[in-house]
Amino acid sequence: MLSALRLMPPLAATLAPLGMEPIDGLEALRSMGYRAVQLSATQPGMRPRELDASARRDLLVRLRRLEMRCAGLDLWIPMEHFASASHADRAVDAMRHAIGLAADLGRVVVSTALPAQTDSNAPVLRDVRSMISQAAAHAGVEVADHGSDAVSGQWSAAADDPIGIGIDPAMLLSLGQDPVAEASRCGPRLRAARVVDMLQSGMRAPPGETDGGRLRLDEYVLALAGAGFQRSPVADARNWTQPRAGLERVRALWPEESAP
Repeated sequence: MLSALRLMPPLAATLAPLGMEPIDGLEALRSMGYRAVQLSATQPGMRPRELDASARRDLLVRLRRLEMRCAGLDLWIPMEHFASASHADRAVDAMRHAIGLAADLGRVVVSTALPAQTDSNAPVLRDVRSMISQAAAHAGVEVADHGSDAVSGQWSAAADDPIGIGIDPAMLLSLGQDPVAEASRCGPRLRAARVVDMLQSGMRAPPGETDGGRLRLDEYVLALAGAGFQRSPVADARNWTQPRAGLERVRALWPEESAP
């Protein structure tokens, strides 16, 4: 039933939700069969300000020894901070630091979520997008905006803008939208894709749950492939009731023969 998964590169997994020391978490993911990891710029031990040049090199060496790679970097901070005159500078500064770390980790994509634009926040948000775009372009890094405006097309940058679209099926399902249709619509501006379901209860959960799962995983993966998405999708265990068990189950769905 899940033959479409063979069209995708190897699956990545979020590290932070495991609630472990980073090195222990990497080893745990490796033992599950993951070969790619999604790091978090807000996890203790992984924050950009905590990692000097030597620590960043050590992290890359550790990943190579585990035969893993960094698929991307998350920066989840309150969306409203990007549109608040009193918080926007700090939010952009956090993005700049995350972009710098992403550049050192192999110019991986930074995932974040920008708020929906309104008449009141439009001036601040336009400036914020411009500053993030400039920082990303300077570092040679792309940014995936998982906010509702990006994925719905309410906001769209130029094709060559470093800020593109990040798709989170659980978020879309919570808004009454179809992740399959939205993934198909994103096209070449799609920079990051999550593998996560939303149950009828409203809880985020791994795909494949028999109790109220809503994501049509095979169709979703086909839509990603049709959009030309060639990066590792990310099994996103944020807010799962059992992150480790869920990541193990999702990994079991992904074929060993996935394309490199």
